[in-house]
Amino acid sequence: MERYSRIAITLHWLIAGFIIALVPVGLFMEDTPKAIQVTVYQMHKSFGLMVLFLSLASVGWRLLNPPPPLPTTMKPWEKILAKVTHITFFVLILAIPLSGWMMVSASPKNIPTMFLTLFNWPHIWFLAQMAVEQKKAIVGDLHEVHEILAFGTMGLLVLHIGAALKHQYMDKDNAMARMLPKLGGTNPPTRKPRGTLLVFGGTALLFVLIALLGNTAGNAAPVPAASMTGEQSGNWVVDPATSSLSFAFNHAGNSVEGKFVRWNADISLDPADLREAHITAIIDLGSAHTGDATYDGALPEADWFDIATNNTAMFKSQDIRAIQNGSYVVDGRLSLRGLSLPVSFPFELQITGDSAHAEGTAVLDRLDFGIGANADPSAEYVERAVQVKLSLNATRRKAS
Repeated sequence: MERYSRIAITLHWLIAGFIIALVPVGLFMEDTPKAIQVTVYQMHKSFGLMVLFLSLASVGWRLLNPPPPLPTTMKPWEKILAKVTHITFFVLILAIPLSGWMMVSASPKNIPTMFLTLFNWPHIWFLAQMAVEQKKAIVGDLHEVHEILAFGTMGLLVLHIGAALKHQYMDKDNAMARMLPKLGGTNPPTRKPRGTLLVFGGTALLFVLIALLGNTAGNAAPVPAASMTGEQSGNWVVDPATSSLSFAFNHAGNSVEGKFVRWNADISLDPADLREAHITAIIDLGSAHTGDATYDGALPEADWFDIATNNTAMFKSQDIRAIQNGSYVVDGRLSLRGLSLPVSFPFELQITGDSAHAEGTAVLDRLDFGIGANADPSAEYVERAVQVKLSLNATRRKAS
């Protein structure tokens, strides 16, 4: 009796292993501790994508390299049932990851998929571009379809295993040895493998093209330096090399810290005369960086900073007042995501000759600006409070 080729056997067991691991994880991952839940979700999505592309390769391989004949001892109806089962399996192992990809793409939470935490995997474009209300209307149905397909696959898998055991140990036709050569009693494939480069090269190329699309399409261009600087009329010049504007928040019990790489401020301030003092700061939201691919992929999205619509935030002071020696509070308005809200920012200031150093911290409520309002409106995972910290060094502007 002829057995499957080594490539077909390898693909079969890889796909089977991933599916057996994915389904129970998918059923219970909502109950995992919040501290690891994001990682579990990301790995579930990554392994699902592996199943999708391994299945595409398996289908291509099967078309170019037909499977060996079924055992001659099998009855006609058993052969028909075996073929129907195989076709159904291929449909399911392609449909499950596709439905999961569609579900993630249509989710109002708009959380990016980080493939093995290495790079961003794109959402399906037409689903990702839908309005939030449209997404809410279909994401539940997509979730249900995904679950039904998963349960169907597990049921079919149980039948498949049962049939294989029946043939091996009751009918004793050694059918399992076609996929488990170590059982013995089979011969190598009579036909040489065909289309290896076409199948695996084509699958790999498709994977790379989609991955590249996810890391190039939709990336906002950096804000030009001129727009970050604007008309500088203040008497202090910020030193970007030694200054920083950072932020911190808690997600699922974990502290996440990041910074804005590109920002600038126009500062006019004389502690002896605060009546004429003013501060205007411009922040490039697209430059937010945490060092974690999942957060860095999510922050630019529409539900968070929405850099496709408004890629800058601006703070304009309205009043600067001294609290005590070296301590000040600047009151102003922060324009972010199309909203302009009052914000107070306390800071400490030290001026030595022509050099100034300021340190300050403010706490903002992300939901006041609609940040994450769809993904986590109840702050179940991401706390509402976001700490913004400034460390600024500046030199006095020389009179022209």
